[in-house]
Parts: sequence; C-alpha cells; structure tokens
Amino acid sequence: MKFYSHPDKLILTHLMEVNKISRAYCDKKYKKAEEILSFTHDFGKYTTFFQRYILSKDKTKNDLNSHGFISALFGVFIALDFYDDNAIPVFIYNCILHHHGSIKNVDMNLPKNFRSHRIDKPELREKVDIAYEQIEDMEKNKEFIKSDYKTIGYDKYFDEFISQKPIEKILNRLKKLQYKFEYYNESGEDYFISQMLYSSLIAADKISASNIELPEIKFANFNILNETKNKKFKNDSRNDMNLIRSQIFDEVQEQIKSVYENNKIFSITAPTGTGKTYCGFFAALKLKELLGEDRKIIYSLPFTSIINQNYSSIYSLFKNIPNFENESSEYIIKHHSLADIEYSSEHEDYTKIKAEMLIENWNSGIVITTFVQLLETLIGNKNRMLKKFNALYKSIIILDEVQAIDIKYLKLVEFILTAASKYLDCRIIMMTATKPLILSDAAELLSDNKKYFNMFNRTSIIPRLEPIKIENFIEEFYDNMEDKSYLIICNTIAQSLKIYKELKNSGRKVLYLSTNILPCHRKKRIDEVTKMLENNEKIILVSTQVVEAGVDFDFDVVIRDIAPIDSIIQAAGRCNRNGKKKGGNVFVYSMIDNSGSYYGTRVYGHTLIDISKGILYDKKCIEEREYFDLIGKYFIEVDKNKSHEVSEKFKESIIKMYFSDKDYSIDKFSLINENDNYVDVFFRINDEAEEIYNKLLKAISIKEIEAKSEKMLEIKNKVREYTLSIPLKYVDRVNDKNDIILNLPKSACEVYYDDMTGYKREEEEDFFVM
Repeated sequence: MKFYSHPDKLILTHLMEVNKISRAYCDKKYKKAEEILSFTHDFGKYTTFFQRYILSKDKTKNDLNSHGFISALFGVFIALDFYDDNAIPVFIYNCILHHHGSIKNVDMNLPKNFRSHRIDKPELREKVDIAYEQIEDMEKNKEFIKSDYKTIGYDKYFDEFISQKPIEKILNRLKKLQYKFEYYNESGEDYFISQMLYSSLIAADKISASNIELPEIKFANFNILNETKNKKFKNDSRNDMNLIRSQIFDEVQEQIKSVYENNKIFSITAPTGTGKTYCGFFAALKLKELLGEDRKIIYSLPFTSIINQNYSSIYSLFKNIPNFENESSEYIIKHHSLADIEYSSEHEDYTKIKAEMLIENWNSGIVITTFVQLLETLIGNKNRMLKKFNALYKSIIILDEVQAIDIKYLKLVEFILTAASKYLDCRIIMMTATKPLILSDAAELLSDNKKYFNMFNRTSIIPRLEPIKIENFIEEFYDNMEDKSYLIICNTIAQSLKIYKELKNSGRKVLYLSTNILPCHRKKRIDEVTKMLENNEKIILVSTQVVEAGVDFDFDVVIRDIAPIDSIIQAAGRCNRNGKKKGGNVFVYSMIDNSGSYYGTRVYGHTLIDISKGILYDKKCIEEREYFDLIGKYFIEVDKNKSHEVSEKFKESIIKMYFSDKDYSIDKFSLINENDNYVDVFFRINDEAEEIYNKLLKAISIKEIEAKSEKMLEIKNKVREYTLSIPLKYVDRVNDKNDIILNLPKSACEVYYDDMTGYKREEEEDFFVM
C-alpha cells in the first residue's frame, strides 16, 4: 500500500525532503532533534483514516484523520532514547503538535499527580483513545509502514511503538521533564532551542509540500561592491558634507577590524545625513569578510516607507556582478507587508505563491526588512513569522533608527538581541543619530562620534513652550512668515487638518500630507513636494509624524508641535538637511485644544512630553552641535521615569516560554498597536481603482485555493494603494456593508474624499493616526 502526505507526494518522500531541507536550516548542535522532528512530524498520516481524507474530494476533517497528537507522541518516544534528562523531548512534542498552527504553551494537560492509567481529563482522554484507535489501524498495514521507516533507519522504533502502545508512559515521562524544565529554566536558551527546531521544521515542511526547488543563496563580495560604490561617487563634489561622509565611512571600516574578535554587538552613532545606510551596510559586509564565513545580512528599518529607498541604494551596488539582474533575489530581497511578490532567479520562474514563500523564508544573502518582521520573529508564536526564525542563525543584523521603537519595549529589545547574539551567534549593528539607552555595552564603531556632531550646525531648535491654541498659533505664524519654505509637523490628524484649513488661503502654495490620504496619493504628494523644494519654491507643507523618517525633505524652516526630544531631532533632519543654507530654524510649540489639553500627550503620553518640556524649558536656542548632549539627557530622564514593567513581563514570558493564555504571553507582543475602532475600506475613486476592485472580486470568487492565492498576490499591492483605515463609526457611509469587502463607490468618494486632505472627518473629531 502507498501512503501519501499530500495528494501528489508519498509520506516517505516528504519526510526525507523535510529532513534534507531542515538539516540546512537548523543549528548543527540540534542535528538529532531536527532529524527526529523531520521523520516523525507526519507519522499520523500512516492511517487509512487520513489516506481517505487526503485522496478524496471530501475534505471534512475529523479526529481520526488528524495527525498532530499521535505524531508528537511517536516523536517523543524516539527522542526519549537520546534526550532522557533534558527538555528536548518536550520541545519535540510541542513543535509537532503545533506544526500546522501557531505554537502554544508546553502543556501535557495532565494533573500534577498523574500516574499511568489515570487520565481523567475528558479532553485528553478522548485524544488518547483516538491515538489508540489510530495505532490499531496502523497495525493492519504494519509491514508497509515499517518498510518506509526502515529506509530512514527508524523501523526499530516503529515496531516498539506499535507493539508497546506506550502512550501513558510517554505522557508521564514528558510531564516530569516539563516540571524540571519549568523549574530550572532561567536563561532564555530553551526558548531559542525550541524556536530554532520549530522554525526549521515548519519552513522545511511547507517547502516540501509546495514542491519548491530551493535556489542557491548568493553572498555579496565586499571588494566588488566597494569598487562599485567608489565609482558611483567619484564625480561627487568634494564638499564638506561628502568629506565628512567619507571620513566616517573609513573610520568605521578601520574600527571594526580592531574590535570584531571580542564583540558581537556594535553601534554606529552619527549625525543625520552622514551616509549611515552605506556606512552600516559596508560595516556588515566587512564583518562578514573578517569572520570568514557566509552570513546573511538582515538590514531592518522602522517603516515600510523607507525600505524601498534603502533597498534601491544597496541594489544599485550589484550592477557590475555578471548576470545579477536574472538572479537578483538570490543576492538581495526586500520583505515587508507592502513589497511586491517577486523572486528573480534563473533557477525557476517562480509563481507568486512560491515567490512569497521564498521571500517569507528570507531565502537570500541580504534581506531589507522592517522592525516588525525582525522583532515579531524573534519574539513571536505565529507560524508565518517563525518560518524565518532559523534564518537569523549566524546572521548580521543591522537596526537602523532604533530610537523609533516604543520606549516601553526598549529593554525587551535589548534582552532579545543580546540573547540572539549569544544563542544564535548573531552579530548586531545598531545605527542611530539619537542613540537610546539600550545595548550600552556595544562596541562603538565611530568612537569619537561627538566630534562629528560638533561639526554640524545646520539647524537650531528654538523652544516656544507656552501653551497656545491653534488660532493663536496661526496668527503668530502669519505675523512672522518670511519668504521661506515651511514644514509644520502636527501630532494628530485633526490638528493637522485644522491648521491646513486655516493656512490654505494664505496666498502661498500650501500642501498636506498624512495617513489620512490614500497611499497612491501620498506617494505623488511626496514627489510633488520634493520637486518643488528642489526648484526652491517657498511652499508650506502641513503634515504629521509621517515625514520624520525616510522622507528626505529639505525645508528652510520646520515647526514641530511638542514631542519627545528624539522626534524633535528627527524633525530637525527635514530642515537644511544638506547644509547648503545659512542655517535652519526648528521652532517647537506646545499646541493645546479648546479644553487646554496638549495634542502631544494624546500620542506620547504625559511622561515623555513633560520630560521634553523640562529639558527645553529654560533654553532659548539649541544649536545642532548640542543635540548629542541633549538626546543623552533626554534618555537618562526617560530611563528614570519610564516603567520597564511591560518589557520585564514579556521577558519573563520568553524565559518561561509562555506562548499563549497569559496577559503578557508571547502571542500578545506586537510593535504596532492595532486599533479595534478602525476598519479598512477600499476607495473606488477612479477607473483604475474600479478595475482593481473588479479583479479583487473575481479573485475572491475563485474556489481553488492555490489559484485564488495566486490572483490575490498579483493584485494585493494595488489594492492597498486604494485602501484607507477609517473610524468604525463611519462604516454607515460605506455603500453596501454586505459586500464581500468594505468599499466606497466613486459617487461616495466624491462626497467623503478630498484630493488634498484625504478622508473627510467631523470638524471637531480628533485622531492621532500618523
């Protein structure tokens, strides 16, 4: 009899493929555990119950054709022969049990005084009884199954398992190991072992099931890329800024040679606009070269809006590599929620589904991605995220603009990165112009960085901290308005809309930018503003924090509503950015609403705003050369005042491996706070949007899952271009709430959407979405 794991694949073939693939993914220290996982994770499919299910058109699942529990028991049965006194069998049980879903807490579901033949919990009793029934079914085809397991050298274990039926004995041994592991687990190492095993299994399982032939991962050569970089910039004028950038680059390169052997965590602290993208990337390349082995470079950034820019800069360095265009994804990919699903390789013309899997597995030498993808993989329980956990092993991780991480998570991020450097043998490079108080033991690669901060005096921060209402601010703005370009950065959408409304008839060209505008319009607006500034037009842009990272605007004057000091300094980076002007002023106001509340506290809370105001209060003017000390004072005060409770609770969950069912269990960790009061709505605003909407409806109606997924992936980014998240209370504006997806027809868009300011909201309503 032939046994199938999937309609087109024999179980034995699948098990051997998974073993081959996961062997390449997993740390060699866990070779035996990885092998046991590979060869046992689908053991439960050797039943006639499952074979009828997989080979028939009726895909109704029932307990008898499930395979997780019985497979997990068989895996543990073998593991106990090799790991009788540590937690590996517990991890093997948990990994197999949850390999088709998100990983959950290690729980045998047994009473503390459990002894053999005393299973009195109905849920577990039912699972055990089903496992017995499955074993009895396997006995009918014992010789066929044994033949398969003889091929991989596990026939002895199969014989013993079928004949002994040691289910209660296995559970009893597991329970003892679980108690021991929970009692003595204090370092976090077990978490990394479990995640590595789970990741290697689920990644290999999905690749085998999808029949993907993995392309070769290619690694960049330092000398070739450096030569391309030098040619690219050889005609640049040797102005002061370029000389400083070159000096910083060279110093980092020299410093890393002298410190790499005794350190795993590094930092590059340099002023805004000094070329940190190339500086950090080439530091990682040099580190890879010095370590003498191929290591992935994971370049992570806070926002999707800046990934394309960094990706393009690094991608351009590869143009002199023969045949690069045809196999570019083997060298470099970008991975974030808005990225196009394409994987370029001469190996195969990958479908969208296969391309997505390769990208999500980080199957490339260089990965440009977001903090969300990186940190929710390091701290996560979701199957889709954890597929790539194994790709972090021995990687070089760059964190660019690390100050963008929510302060409540900084100590947690410090813990997980330090642990990754220890247990995954990672190297970490942290880059920022406003270094926060984490990873303080990092080896600084720009050791005399303060001198570079002292070289710059492009901007000055001028605090005006007396509470001021919007109407009074507008009046003051008009009184002081000069023939200059202005950027006004607000804290909430409502605040920004009010200011724009007051200024739009000023006689000047006034534009607006925030996440209240459709993504397709946002891109055009950024390009429009950039072009106007390059042409020296004296425009006024009213915006939100959306401009503070990855948007290379260069205004004469910036006005920033009160915010944390690091945000104010980021805002200053949009003023006189290239140092070509005499000097740029960054005015900091404290705007309040009609009730006297600060707009800033709605976004950042009272503590951070009070700390910033306290530091700025007695200052009349702070020059850029003072920013380094300013940010240092700010983070010291934050560290004193900000509770680390959230970080500590998540840290405990990692160490104790609480994946679920607790207030701060790992499944609760998210860098992005989801707002339950918002819904995504598709705007059928023009002919292109209408065409995309119709394609979406057709894709949704496809019954065959793979064909449906392929079509959805083809149009997903176009769909997002015309999708906005709007308050739930406005859902009545949607044309037909019974539609498959919430949408606003063109006629409704004409009523509720403005081409300049975006979605129309109630006059006095306040929102603090960026």
